[in-house]
Formats: sequence, C-alpha cells, structure tokens
Amino acid sequence: MKKRGIGFACSAQGVNYHFGHEDVSKVQLLVDSDNVLRIRTAASDIGQGLEAILINIVSVALNGFPPEKIRWEGSNTTSPEAGGTGASRQTTLTGNALHQACEHLKSLIRSIAAEHFDCPPDSIEIHGENVLSKDKIIPLSEIFLQARDLGMSLEVTGSFKAPMTTALSEDGRGFLPVNQFGYAAHIVELEVDTTTGEVTILTVKAFHDAGTILNPIGAAGQVEGACVMGMGFALCEEYVLAEGKPVNVGFTNYLIPSLADTPNIQINFLSIPSPIGDLGVKGLAEAPTATIVPAIANAIFNAIGARVTHLPATPDRVLSAIKEAQE
Repeated sequence: MKKRGIGFACSAQGVNYHFGHEDVSKVQLLVDSDNVLRIRTAASDIGQGLEAILINIVSVALNGFPPEKIRWEGSNTTSPEAGGTGASRQTTLTGNALHQACEHLKSLIRSIAAEHFDCPPDSIEIHGENVLSKDKIIPLSEIFLQARDLGMSLEVTGSFKAPMTTALSEDGRGFLPVNQFGYAAHIVELEVDTTTGEVTILTVKAFHDAGTILNPIGAAGQVEGACVMGMGFALCEEYVLAEGKPVNVGFTNYLIPSLADTPNIQINFLSIPSPIGDLGVKGLAEAPTATIVPAIANAIFNAIGARVTHLPATPDRVLSAIKEAQE
C-alpha cells in the first residue's frame, strides 16, 4: 500500500563569519594590454559558480561589457586576500568588493572621457565597450589607450568588510553573533510504500530569501543541487564504520541520489535586497540542504503517522517506525 504525505520546514541560516571574527574581502581589477578586464582575488570556486558571478558583476557594472572579455585569474599567492569559501560568504564579501572596484574603474573612465569630450564627468555614460556624452561616442579601448599614454594606472582595487559580530556570551547566545541570515521554507510531497518502506519524493517547492539574485540560473542550480544532497542525507546516505574503519567505501553500498531519484523541484526567490552591501545579496548555498531534510522527515510522518528518528530514513527504519506505531 502506498501513502502520500506532505511536509513543511523552515530555516534561518546564518551566513558570513560569525562570533566576532573579522570578515573582509579584497579585489584587484586590471585592464590588460589587450583591453581584457582581469579580476584578481584569492577566492576559491569549489563549484558554487563564483567565477560566473564575478564576471557577471563586472559586466553589469559596465552596462553590458562583454563577459568573454572579462577574466577571473583565480586564487594564487599574490592575489588580494578574500577569506575562505565557506559560510556562504563569497558572493556577499568578494562580490561587494568587486562592485566597489568597478565603481573606481568607472570613475577613472569618466575622468579621462570628460577631458576628451570637454564635459563634466557626471555627464559621461558607459555602455559596454563604448563611452558616450550626449551625441558623442568613443570606444572604451580609446579611453584605455589615452590613459596609458598619460602614464595612468589601469588598476583599481576594492574591499568590503561585513558588519562586525560579537563572540558568544557565557550563556552561549551572544549579543550579535551573526550579522546576516538567509531564510527558507520547503514543502515536500512524497509517497511511502508501507509494504517495502521505500520513500519516493514527488515534488519539492522551495522558497528562499537570499537577497538580490544576481544569477537566477546559477542560484536555481544551487537550490536544486542542495535539495538532492539533502535527499541523500534524509533517505539513503549513511557512512558505516566497523572498528573505526569504513565499511561502505564505494557507490555500490554507499548510495547517493541519481537523476532518476530527482523530483520536480520548484524554486521561488523572494529577491528582497539585503541592507549589507550595495549589491543587496546574501548567502544561499547552505540553506536548502538544512531545510529539505526536516521537510522530508515531516512528510514521512504525515504519510505513515510515525516518526523516523534516525536518519537516513531507510526502508528498514521506515518499516520499524510503522511497526512501533501499530504496537
């Protein structure tokens, strides 16, 4: 017999560094000799899409500068310090630092163009690879050439520091231990086979407040991937040890969700700008995993009327919960 259930869960996920640790990121933005814009910062992209976000920030800041002419150098020992890739902080910290660097570059471009056009800098508009003043236009590459002829540096920097937090107090709560939260609510519909104990996720509806969404496709991918990761935690992934040694060391006996297990995931972003930083962004990566797991557990309870109190909710544990509820 198959029974359906619906589960709901909410989360408030702290982002950025917590508990009194200073949180700063720095960026360099350079114009190379071929007029490619180069981003230098010691931030790591571990698959979350940081490179795409940084390139997008520069492209948007310059009103459509071609993304293919923007290059992220990646992290090395001479790059400006950007802090760790953790706490869902890189888009907020490094993104806002890069935004500031873009504003400095735009000011430099406007000052040179103002001399060229004999007009106030604030009347200059930058549109991709062109600079405009009323009915006059000049390629941005010409502005860069003039800067080099004048011996001017085409290197700008930016930095961003998140609001300082406080250490935990004696009662473990603190006064301002976290400066920003991402919020989420997930609704899961699933089906439980009461004969086999198998759980099948049917649909997931994910609602997220992650500030201004800079890359909707990338953000949706973050949520989708995190939901599938959470499904593994909730239903099948279990690291088994025997005398301190791992037993399930391969994907034949350490099961992870596959494409066939992935349900219809509907994603909704509130897109409410955050007050921290000009970009209005805040971290997204961790919140979906923290939210879908209790939503799945609640949906299983709604379906069978029994709590599975040890994850993952394998078929054996689901059947045991049903049996205990009937006794």
